[in-house]
Order: sequence, then C-alpha cells, then structure tokens
Amino acid sequence: MDQQIRMLILEDSEDDLLLLLREVRRGGVDPIYERTDTAEGMRALLDNREWDVVIADYNMPRFGALAGLNIVQERGLDIPFIIVSGKIGEDLAVAAMKAGAHDYLMKGNLSRLVPAIEREVREAGERRRRRQAEEAMRTQFNQISTIFDSLNALVYVVEMESFKLLYLNRYGAQLFGENWEGRPCYEVIQGGKTLPCDFCTNEKLMLDGKPLPPYIWEYKNMITGRWYQCIDKAIRWTDGRLVRMEIAIDITERKEMERMKDEMISAVSHEMHTPLTAMMGFTEFLLENEVEREQQKNCLRTIYKETERLSELINNFLQLQRLKASMVKFRIMPVAVGLLLADAASLYAAASKKHHIVVECPPDLPPVRGNEEQLYQVASNLISNAIKYSPDGGAVTLGGKTEGDMVIIWVRDEGIGIVPEFQERIFERFFRVDNSDRRKAGGAGLGLTLVREIVAAHGGRVWVESTPGAGSTFFVSLPMIREGALSA
Repeated sequence: MDQQIRMLILEDSEDDLLLLLREVRRGGVDPIYERTDTAEGMRALLDNREWDVVIADYNMPRFGALAGLNIVQERGLDIPFIIVSGKIGEDLAVAAMKAGAHDYLMKGNLSRLVPAIEREVREAGERRRRRQAEEAMRTQFNQISTIFDSLNALVYVVEMESFKLLYLNRYGAQLFGENWEGRPCYEVIQGGKTLPCDFCTNEKLMLDGKPLPPYIWEYKNMITGRWYQCIDKAIRWTDGRLVRMEIAIDITERKEMERMKDEMISAVSHEMHTPLTAMMGFTEFLLENEVEREQQKNCLRTIYKETERLSELINNFLQLQRLKASMVKFRIMPVAVGLLLADAASLYAAASKKHHIVVECPPDLPPVRGNEEQLYQVASNLISNAIKYSPDGGAVTLGGKTEGDMVIIWVRDEGIGIVPEFQERIFERFFRVDNSDRRKAGGAGLGLTLVREIVAAHGGRVWVESTPGAGSTFFVSLPMIREGALSA
C-alpha cells in the first residue's frame, strides 16, 4: 500500500504540478495535496489543515519559495520545506538552505524527490516526538517540583562529577538562600566549604554505572546545626544523565528526645539506686542483727524516708512523662490563688520548727483558670524547695499580685541562694547545683522541672531571682480570669 503524505505544493505551473505528482506516486507515495501560488492561499491552507511537507517552486510570478518559507517560520511550524526549481544557481540554493529550507533539487532531476520527502517527514516526526517527550518531562518535572516545594523537607539534585546544584526546593532555598543554581552543593548547603564533603554518598549510589537502591543515613548540618535523615538515590535527570537526588528530613526533635531519654534513664537509674541501696542496707542490718527498739526505730525511719524519696521520684517522673506526652487532661476551673496558697502554707507550717511560713496575698486577687490539684502541686513543690534550701531556717513568704492580665505568685526564702549561671538550669531535668549545702538537701532534681511543665501547660511561665547567700524568690505567672469571663 502506498504511503499517504499530506503535501502543500507552491506551484504556478499545472504541467510542473502533474510532473511532480507522477514522480511521487511512482516512488510509492499517495499524495493528499493542495496547490496554491499566492501568500494568501498558503495562509488559508495552513489554517485549515496540518501538512507533512511543503514543496515549493523557487520563483513564481506572484509568489516564491523564500516568501513561503517565511510564512512557515513566522507561524513557528516545524514542517519540512523542500524547494524544487527549474532555474536556481548554487549560490541561491545555499542561501535558501541557510534561510531554513530542508532540501532543494532541480525539476530536471526528480529522482531524489521521494527519498528527500520520506527523509524529511521521518526526521520531522522524530523532532515532534522529541518535543512531546521533552514537554511531558517538563510537565512531570513541574508537577514533582510543586510536590517537593510543599514538603517541609530539604530536596535537592546535584551533578555527580561537578557537585553543582541542578535543583533545590523552596524549603532548601529558605534555609540556604536563593543564590544556589550552578553552585557546588557543599558550598551552599555546608556553609561555604571549598571541597566535597568527606561523608558524600556518591560512591554508595552506583555500581558498574547502574543505580543502586536508596542509601539512608543521618548527619548534622553545619549551617543550621540541625539533624537530618537523608535518603539519597541516583536518578536520571531530564537530559538522561545520572545525578544524585537527596531528600533530607529534619529529625532534630527526635534526636533530642533520644538524647533526653538516654540521659533520663541514666539519671533515674542513678537516683533510684541511692535510696534503694539505703533501704536494702538498713533492712539487711535489721534482719541479721538483734537491735534495740530505739535503734530499730531509727533504721525504720531511714527506710521510710528513703521509701518516700523513691516514691516521690517515681511519681514526679511519671507525671512529667505524661505532661510531656500531653496525656494529662486537666479539669479546668477558676482557682482562687489566695486560698490555694493558704492551704499549701498550712500543710508545711509544721514541717520545720526553724521556718516561719507567711502568706501575703491581697483578698481581691482575681482567680486564674486552671486545674487546682496541679497548681497546688506547683505551690507545694516551691514551698518544699524553699524549706530544703534554707537549712538555717528563716521566713518563707508566699505572695500574689496582678500585673496586666496575669496573676503573679511568688515564694521567697532566706536560704543559700543560687548563683546566676545556674538560675536557668535549675529547671532542667535532674539538674542540681553541685555544692555541699544543696547536696545535703537531697532530691532528684525533678521538682522544678515538673513545676515548669505544669505552669507551661496552663499558659504561664516560671522564673527565679536569687542572690547567693541571701535567698531566692520563685515567680509563677498565670493568666487571670476577668469578671466578665468568669460569669460567662
């Protein structure tokens, strides 16, 4: 079966048209054609139909091949344009080819016509398929880029050999700046390094020129100081070459939680070991020896005290974990601060004969919105601390006042005080100032951490003001409830 080809023929001679058609049919082509010899006619035919090839006489009375070529080019059409002429010099033919014609031949030698048509139609089809593939790839790239730009993760692509960045998503540009294109990845992402990173994964991504499965690893970025889990893979880029793509997910919080977990396990193990050792030692002593009644009581008091300490450690630790995991559901209600401080003061009034607990709270202090049990624990922990770290006795003063839309509660002691460099750290888990006076007081270093977490859960904050040797004042700031809000 003859091959059908749609041909737009620019020719003014009917005889030359018949000669051309006879030649293409003899060469196995079934032409679907239209003929014109004017620019207007050519434009109309281009508007009405798609064409596989344009065959043009070089010179006609009202039109010409070069004018027809200009029309094709103005419209941005990729149609093979073949010039067939009876009178054309070599210099004119070369000029026509430079202008964009795909081939030219003489009317007296049409044996090359069909091979030229088939060749140019085939190459035009290949160009069209290549453009379609490139357009599809661009569309796919834009879709993937849109997805990557929406991720809260770093995504970038680099050349394997030069390490130059080919792609960086929006998250990465926000971290490292917009001026990244064409620069080495180690310079942009690793803080101005001048050589490739020692931990570069390029060699782990390919074997014998073929991509390997994704390589997963972790590292700490030198610019941001944050930890990332990276998934690296050798992929084909838009031009077909193999490049490295990395997706880096911020895992700093997870690493911090792992660090805190390890520290916590170590600290809890250490703190639990101390009371357990005392309890086991005194229990073993009582079991193996005949002990007078008074000495028995002393041993039992020590065992009881260490049991209380261990129980407090476990309870504080568990409550702290529930708070951090947001597992505690507070029953929220208006809490009268004055009554809460008075109740806590009465509980500790008899705890030590050397201390005098005073409450200085105005009667019209507005309530705060919170959980009474949790806020009572805050007050209790602060009072207990004040007594512990005032070994020589003195006054422990509880007070309250309003400041803007907040209620400020404070607990002041006349104890050993805290040096400035430790005034923030005392709220950390298991932190205790390492001096002899504070070590004598005991404790696991969880009480103030628990205070901070409870207050934070109530939308407030806690801080300390202290002078070494002259006592400390702990402040708790909580949102007040105004009268209108209370009635609502």
